[in-house]
Amino acid sequence: MNDQPPDSPPPAVLVPRDFLPVRRSLFFGLFFLLVAAGGWLMFESLGGLGGPGFGLRRLFLLVLFVLLFSQIAFGCCLAFFGFLEWMKGGDAYEASQLFRRMAPASELTLPATAVVMPICDEPVARVFGAIRNMWRSLAATGRSGSFDFFVLSDSKNPAVWAAEEQAWFTLCREEEAFGRIFYRKRKLSTHGKSGNIADFCRRWGSRYRYMVILDADSVLSGRLLTWLVEAMEANPKAGIIQTMPRLVQGRTLFRRLQQFSASLMGPLFAAGSHYWHFAGGPYWGHNAILRLAPFLASCALPDLPGPGRLRLHIMSHDTVEAALMRRAGYQSWLAYAQEGSYEEGPPNLTESLGRDRRWCQGNLQHFWFLFAPGLRFSSRIHVIAGLLSYVSSPLWLSFLGLTTWEAYDMERFAALGALVRRSGSLADRAAAELLGFTLLLLFLPKLFGLVRGLFQRRSFGGLFRLVASAFLEICFSAILAPVLMLFFSRFVLLASFGRQIPWRTQTRTEEGALPFRGVLRDYGPISLAGGVGLGLAAREMPFFFWPLFPILFSWLCAVPLAWLTSGARLGDLTRRTGLFLTPEEKNPPRELAGLDRLENEADPAGIPKGLLALVADPYANALHLALLGRREARSGRARETLEALEERLLQEGPGALSARELRALLSDAAAVRSLHASLWSRPRSRLHHFWETAFAPPPAWQGSGRQSGETRGRMPTDRVP
Repeated sequence: MNDQPPDSPPPAVLVPRDFLPVRRSLFFGLFFLLVAAGGWLMFESLGGLGGPGFGLRRLFLLVLFVLLFSQIAFGCCLAFFGFLEWMKGGDAYEASQLFRRMAPASELTLPATAVVMPICDEPVARVFGAIRNMWRSLAATGRSGSFDFFVLSDSKNPAVWAAEEQAWFTLCREEEAFGRIFYRKRKLSTHGKSGNIADFCRRWGSRYRYMVILDADSVLSGRLLTWLVEAMEANPKAGIIQTMPRLVQGRTLFRRLQQFSASLMGPLFAAGSHYWHFAGGPYWGHNAILRLAPFLASCALPDLPGPGRLRLHIMSHDTVEAALMRRAGYQSWLAYAQEGSYEEGPPNLTESLGRDRRWCQGNLQHFWFLFAPGLRFSSRIHVIAGLLSYVSSPLWLSFLGLTTWEAYDMERFAALGALVRRSGSLADRAAAELLGFTLLLLFLPKLFGLVRGLFQRRSFGGLFRLVASAFLEICFSAILAPVLMLFFSRFVLLASFGRQIPWRTQTRTEEGALPFRGVLRDYGPISLAGGVGLGLAAREMPFFFWPLFPILFSWLCAVPLAWLTSGARLGDLTRRTGLFLTPEEKNPPRELAGLDRLENEADPAGIPKGLLALVADPYANALHLALLGRREARSGRARETLEALEERLLQEGPGALSARELRALLSDAAAVRSLHASLWSRPRSRLHHFWETAFAPPPAWQGSGRQSGETRGRMPTDRVP
């Protein structure tokens, strides 16, 4: 199970030879001991082999329990070993500690590094505000000369596309960053984010040694960016270094609960994870640095078999890419102790479930890689963990159904005199012990996180507020888990029957509470099932009412839970009262300055004005033409179709055309030129009122910059860093 290849670099010298086997023996030894203890107690609570009626149903119950309990035990082991490392003052073999001993940072010269942010219909001001903050933070380190930023757009909304171009030009002009910050709109948006990154790597990857991948909501400090490159230089066998992003910028109650929980317990889980996998860590697809040469050579994603002759693209590409990098002999590190990595969570439960459905579909595809030859032990464990994170929900639902059936049969047989129920029997004692043991393993990670938080209580709002926040977060998690179980079970079922969904853009802005009608539509059936279930259990199964009560009550609360936690009003109230505070809220990092305002910037006319400027303003029009580059000319029927669309756009306004038709117009250089000329040459009586503002003073973004969009807008085809 040793994850280090035979030709390991300095870590093979700095780390004892038996270091990783000893750690894994301790970790998995405790894990299997806990699973065995839980399985034995469950076996005894079912009556054992000598008990009456131990048949196929009880055997299936036992198997289901062991699978479910293994997840609880694994999470507890992660938190336990992470807590031990924290008690020792930190892991001496964590990436930042280990690499510091391998090579002094001051002796390193930073090589060419690309910072890549793929986007698709994201809030434009927030995206380029984050780029600006990272650019300035990097410049403050004095070592920014080797970094180039790339914004890779797959946006489908033509108005967003236009706004992105103008925001990029404004940023480059204000920061004097032409030739250092690049924008590219991909013509064919195939395979989503992974296809966007792959296209960048094929075209420009050979010009850079490293690539830092971001999400649209990612922010990294300049200090962390330089450290990531230094760490890669210190360890030539490091293929991936994944940072531990902190959740920030939350205003809705749902988002603030999530970021508080992650801040309190996330570092312990990360430390426990690093304890056993060491240099075979996870990769989450963003806020990480990759060594480009092995990534290009070894991490091409294969298509997977689909229904019939259909071939499916891998949606959750990150786990597979890490596994392929490990198979190529390179290491994957989790630098969980490094500060300066930030991202944002979904604003409400509905958006979180939408993301989970995409992740579920992607993770289920990883089943095929369990049997791939040459994968390392740690890679297979990461695949299994990703599968069980969603498959466990239908298993849990099945377990609940079988236990209810079992309890009903036992009570019915007892009522008929076929079974004598003796309180205080071995089975009853085993069931009570099993319940206590399970609850202990469930709440130990929460307790470890709280103990750790007590030593930083000022950063969490003080002792009283920290304890109150932790208690409320436990209540929220306990109510949320059974609701997620139903949704995840549905996601697994739909994916298993071949129901594919596109990888759509995540909604990140917090524009107020979810509409109650929509919440009632999405969560009403669950609340109804919870209410009916409580009534039936109280009437038909009073002997099993209290074991079922936590689950059914959670379902009953689905509607108010989703609605109340989706708005910023309660979130702002908890922040004013000091609940669910995190260190990043108490002491905001400079890299996040102003992003909370840009994140929720919702000017209904702002994005259409970007489209207006693209057609009307000579500078914006020239910029767009320069960014289009040389594209094939249209002729014949296609030209006639575009001319008809031009006429409709001018006479009827943007609302008369679909997004696809607008994209076709804006992708054609001749049409863009013709639109601009027609707008300024024809009488206003033949123009839609949307274009009236075109004759107002020039937009502020134009400015007086000396750089030409025609020469600075393209990718660096003639410059080798």
